[in-house]
Amino acid sequence: MMTNRLLTVEFSALGLEDDDILADGSYRLNPATDYRIVRVPSGVNLAFVSEHKLDLSGYAMEDLTMYFRSSFEQRGGITSVIWQVDDPNFPLLSAEAVFTEMTILSSVPMSDDNLVGLIYTMPGFIPFNLAGIEPGNFNRTQIIHGSQLVWGVDSTFGGESFTANGFGYSRVIQANEFSSLEPTAADCIYCYRLIVLPESYTRTSERGLTSLLIPPKRVLLDATTDKEPDIEYLMRLKRSYELANQV
Repeated sequence: MMTNRLLTVEFSALGLEDDDILADGSYRLNPATDYRIVRVPSGVNLAFVSEHKLDLSGYAMEDLTMYFRSSFEQRGGITSVIWQVDDPNFPLLSAEAVFTEMTILSSVPMSDDNLVGLIYTMPGFIPFNLAGIEPGNFNRTQIIHGSQLVWGVDSTFGGESFTANGFGYSRVIQANEFSSLEPTAADCIYCYRLIVLPESYTRTSERGLTSLLIPPKRVLLDATTDKEPDIEYLMRLKRSYELANQV
């Protein structure tokens, strides 16, 4: 019997201050947040990830397949940045205030190396061949929901001059979506929200971002469960296990 479901995953807000970067390269985070640092090989950019799981084991125990009709995201507030400029003759460039937000709901888990690979290529696409980067062996069907948002400072409204210390709201300057909404017989969905900060945040020059406020987010999956014919279900289940072991 077909049953409608609305699956929801919640990601908390992330507030960052550059003076929380410790001398050994680690980071002091508010204990209330569930983000952690993901190490980027260059050592210049900082990336933070929040991880969750949607438990489908109850449906799997009943040999049910989860079908998805649509997915969409909701945000719980404003996105903003603060920057510092030590010398007005060397203003902050707009490209130096850009950061990236990735949201992935996958039927297979992702390692930290795979998460770093998201900086350069989207999962399920033919990846770039980059030394030291392991994007993982993903295909389109595993990425149930996927989005990439590239954020920049809105200099046309509520922003201040880039030649001095200032505050501004962020806006999306590029958005990419790559959700497959393919059915799954897996026993859980792995959920990731990855924030990749610009090089300027680590203050390797006389200017850069000093603070970011990124609001909470939720992803909703409009889904239904139903029985598949035994052969199709067993083949889907077999394929799910094979792909999970390849990542």
